[in-house]
Amino acid sequence: MQTHAVLFAVSLGMLVTSCCGKEAGRIPFSAPGAASASMQLEAGDVSFWTDIDIEYEGPAALQYSVDLEQGGAVVASASCNPLGHMSVKTSWVETNVGNSHSRSGSGKMSCTAKLATAGATNVKATLAFASPPAKLKLAKADLVVKQ
Repeated sequence: MQTHAVLFAVSLGMLVTSCCGKEAGRIPFSAPGAASASMQLEAGDVSFWTDIDIEYEGPAALQYSVDLEQGGAVVASASCNPLGHMSVKTSWVETNVGNSHSRSGSGKMSCTAKLATAGATNVKATLAFASPPAKLKLAKADLVVKQ
């Protein structure tokens, strides 16, 4: 019985890694602004997740603008919506009551980039509201880079 539990745990870990990718790095945010981080990325698809804890009132439009730089040149870009549809969510709690909204947890955003070459990559990200909410409490909105 114990062997089955170990095999299940290993299989589950492989499934999560294959569907969701492995975290290559993250850029922490606790307020709108710009930040960057250097990370080692492989050639191929790069997915972007958010690890967010936010409460707001009224409509809001929030976006990450992401540039991937190698050798000092931008080689890929993406625009990601941390308040939009998430194809995969973990530890996710979302409430919408009238005009009050909250989101907490990790989710895979519907944006990607593709790298032609593996190597050291500087990930530059800007988190900004296109439409700021009437009230806002942003504990964190980390941009998570996975492959």
